[in-house]
Amino acid sequence: MARRSFAAVLAVCCTLLTGCPAPKSTGVSAPGEPQSSPRAADAEAAARPASEPAIEYLALDAPAGTARAVMVQGFPLVHTRQLLPLDVEGRLVGEGSAEKQVEQVLTNLEAVLKSAGSDFSKLVKLNVYADSPRTADLFRVQMSQRLAAAVRPAISTVVTPLSVAGALVAADAVATSAEQEGRVAQRRCEAVAGDNGCADAAIMPRGGVVYLSGWPDKSPPAEAPAKALAALLEMVADLKLQPAQVVQLKAFVDSAGAADGILAEVKRVFPGQLAPPVVFVEWLCPAPVEIEMVVHLPLSGPEPEEVVRYQNPASVKPSPVFSRIAVVGSDRLAYISGLYARAAGSAEAQIRDVFEQLKQILPETGSDLEHLAKATYYVNDEETSKMLGKVRLDYYDPKRAPAASLAEVHGMAEADRAFTMDMIAVRP
Repeated sequence: MARRSFAAVLAVCCTLLTGCPAPKSTGVSAPGEPQSSPRAADAEAAARPASEPAIEYLALDAPAGTARAVMVQGFPLVHTRQLLPLDVEGRLVGEGSAEKQVEQVLTNLEAVLKSAGSDFSKLVKLNVYADSPRTADLFRVQMSQRLAAAVRPAISTVVTPLSVAGALVAADAVATSAEQEGRVAQRRCEAVAGDNGCADAAIMPRGGVVYLSGWPDKSPPAEAPAKALAALLEMVADLKLQPAQVVQLKAFVDSAGAADGILAEVKRVFPGQLAPPVVFVEWLCPAPVEIEMVVHLPLSGPEPEEVVRYQNPASVKPSPVFSRIAVVGSDRLAYISGLYARAAGSAEAQIRDVFEQLKQILPETGSDLEHLAKATYYVNDEETSKMLGKVRLDYYDPKRAPAASLAEVHGMAEADRAFTMDMIAVRP
């Protein structure tokens, strides 16, 4: 059973969702382990205690529409693409109106979740991309109005231009699903506008997950996406996994207008299937593109003693502040809301305050700094980026640093802040 320590939390609301069927074994071994026969894998899976399906909200803040962290285990997880304020014909809704656009994004998100066996009551994490802090605030308000008071996802927000002219807000989500197919299931929702070659949502079965850090490529823009994707898929192959097990991609791009070209490249490298959901963030970095991946890891046999393994390709010099690959052999995850410094100040002061908050939150979720799996860092200038690199050395074991992406973006969702981050941790 998962170790849980929530006694120190005064404001915890816990919703337990049960009735999810036990997953069927796929017979696929963890990376580096020998392959088992289907019969042997089934026996091993049966001998492994299944996690009790649960969603738990830490320090739930109903008025703010969010929770400090959301812990989830025992469920298939839906990952959506970035959803924009478009009607079913692909036309922008509510030009110039943040309120109307937020409403349309939420309507589209609801439809996509429904198509993947989920709904708003099963939300775990929301990533919001907005033109301004005001729009981000409007999103949280409208989101909270659509949810029961006991349901509050972890939310991260960043200010960035979007891939459709006139769009003021977009979002992607992670939610639990009632469906279990034993493999990654890509879904296209006909109720929303989209590319018929790309999935609106992917259902990741119960099991493990692999996070691949953002891979940048400084080649000319016409070549960079293909090279970044090739490098990532090579890592997937080295892990003895398949492209069909890719759950989601996030692309950091030098121009949001490059989204269509990157989608075309994504479809090219995933032939014969719906391409995985894709999220875009415009960044202010020298590389034209950086792409990260989420990949499903089928599990068989007993859960490994070390539930997170940190790896780097042999051809890449290891970094003391992030790992290229985090292999998670468990479905017990904690999604941390985007953290901002509690007060304005120097870049160093803000970064240290955020990490101190993280240190306080993690034990309340049943995790710690040595079981971080995936980090996303957003900074507003190069100076803050350099300072982040220095400060991380004080908090991370260099052998256990999470997979990560770091992006300089146009702005933060809170005034006078230079840095925000969100985390996914494993609960050992």
